[in-house]
Amino acid sequence: MNMKMKDRFFKKTHLMFISPWLLAAAIGLLSLIIVIFAANNIKRERGMLTTGLFRKGEAIVRFVEAGMRASMMTGMMGSMMGMNIPENSSVAQTQRLIEQASESPDIHYIAVIEVSGKVMVHSDPEKVGTTIQRDFEILNKADPGGTFHIIRLPAAKYKVFEVLGPFAPFRGRGGLRRWREQFKQQYPLQPDQQFQGDVPPDSWHLSTLGSESHPQFIIVGLDMTELENTVRRYRYQMIFMSLTLLLIGLGGWISLMAAQSYSISQDALNRVQAFTGLLISRLPVGIIATDQNGKIITFNSKAAAMTGKNVDSVRNGKPGDVLPPEVARFFVLQDQKDEMTDRNVIVTGGDNIHYSLHLSSLPVYNQYSAFMGRVLLMYDLSELKRLEKEVQRHDRLVALGKMAAGVAHEVRNPLSSIKGFATLLGSRFKEGSREHEASNLLVQEAERLNRSISELLNYARPAALRKEAVDLGEIVDLSLKLISSDAKALGVNISLSVEPDLPLISVDKDKVNQVLLNLYLNGLQAMEQSAAGKELKVSVSHNTEENVLVLEVLDTGCGIPQDELDKVLDPYFTTKSDGTGFGLALAYKIIDEHRGSIRFSSIVGKGTTVTVSLPLA
Repeated sequence: MNMKMKDRFFKKTHLMFISPWLLAAAIGLLSLIIVIFAANNIKRERGMLTTGLFRKGEAIVRFVEAGMRASMMTGMMGSMMGMNIPENSSVAQTQRLIEQASESPDIHYIAVIEVSGKVMVHSDPEKVGTTIQRDFEILNKADPGGTFHIIRLPAAKYKVFEVLGPFAPFRGRGGLRRWREQFKQQYPLQPDQQFQGDVPPDSWHLSTLGSESHPQFIIVGLDMTELENTVRRYRYQMIFMSLTLLLIGLGGWISLMAAQSYSISQDALNRVQAFTGLLISRLPVGIIATDQNGKIITFNSKAAAMTGKNVDSVRNGKPGDVLPPEVARFFVLQDQKDEMTDRNVIVTGGDNIHYSLHLSSLPVYNQYSAFMGRVLLMYDLSELKRLEKEVQRHDRLVALGKMAAGVAHEVRNPLSSIKGFATLLGSRFKEGSREHEASNLLVQEAERLNRSISELLNYARPAALRKEAVDLGEIVDLSLKLISSDAKALGVNISLSVEPDLPLISVDKDKVNQVLLNLYLNGLQAMEQSAAGKELKVSVSHNTEENVLVLEVLDTGCGIPQDELDKVLDPYFTTKSDGTGFGLALAYKIIDEHRGSIRFSSIVGKGTTVTVSLPLA
């Protein structure tokens, strides 16, 4: 994985490496927001409940004031009619009124007190005349209608919601005196009647309760149990809702992280799989893998070339059904307890090419030691075998050179004497006689043996190359013209393909021409027995990857059997009745001296292709 890929990977996965402190800060901020939200909601709900109690207290105060006014009206009506109204009748009626109002279970007490704290009326008659201390300064900071506060009574274990306000039954009506004047106007007397309201006010038998000259305050104590229970229930609800929101937030965060982690993991897995697939496909080793069901799941291009099978036709198939028997037997008789198995085999691959392979088969287990399949590694030993044969061929050349030197020294001198005596002997007989013909045959065989020794010396002796920069395409073109008449006589069609702008190459022109003629003549001789379709194709191209010029000579002759293909470069090996076996051996020697290579591929009945590679540098 290169640096660019790593940078892209870490940029995509930066959220996976967040600091724990940053995560804790995010959770803390979310918790703070939820707590503030819950606290505001609880405060708002408590305020609404408190306002409701306060309105209820105000309603009770208005009720008491209205009862007070009704009592006063009753007294004044009685006075107008000459009835004897007790002096404290309004107080008594107000006392009865608040006693009846306080019978509601959610009202603890109702009291009217003076500024000094003396109780004038109370829902509990026993507390009339006692003193209740209250901070009336809070009324200066409140609305004219009154205010409230929450107290805990010394003798009680519960809190009381106390509504506190001025007791003024005749507020907004101009006071008690104007109210009496309005009453006289609404209920006028007859001329012979006297309204007792005309007497001085001091003669009225009325209490100071509700009087403007004696400020009084009314206190309503309400039960807070329902309010506290409601607030408590709402607090529990808000806590539960806050925890739910916190868990939802954390769950969303975790889900987001998990989704991103899954996406990043899938992306990384896809990249790894793509990289692994590319790596397996480019490996110079054939790889075949099966799953636990024995089906092929991996089959790279190198394995396809070695077995001559198509990747798509092999994948998901059984080895015994789709692979060559030499390869399939590594899977057919498999056992989960089998260890690695090694063996060398020869397999016919694509284009009828024989591969010398080393096969290694081994089982695959998961982390629980369960059998998951089998992997077969296919190593191509063909090149190694070829190099071994080349080394052996070089060793034979060395031995042949030493032998050739000895043969030249030990055989040529006696051979010259034999040839001389045979010539002398033939001159003593008449031409046409058996003796003369025998002597001539002896001279010919001596010359043939001398030529063989010369060829052997030429093959074994290192030759000095006279290299020069030439155009290989021109050399090939000129060499083909030399065999054009022979090709025409055999009915062979010659075609030449030369890649344009070929670079010059430094070679021994005569030696390379000798190699070309040898290859052409072998191709023509291989097509002598062919009935039709005789063609000799020659091409020259530039392989930029290996920096070599590639020369290919293809014929449509009888071909070379596979068991003889490795022997064609050996000295003295020939399939021709009149051949010496030095043609291709000498061609190989010349190409090897140019540090090149020569290879043969052939299909019996279809033809042979010779590939010659010559290095530019």
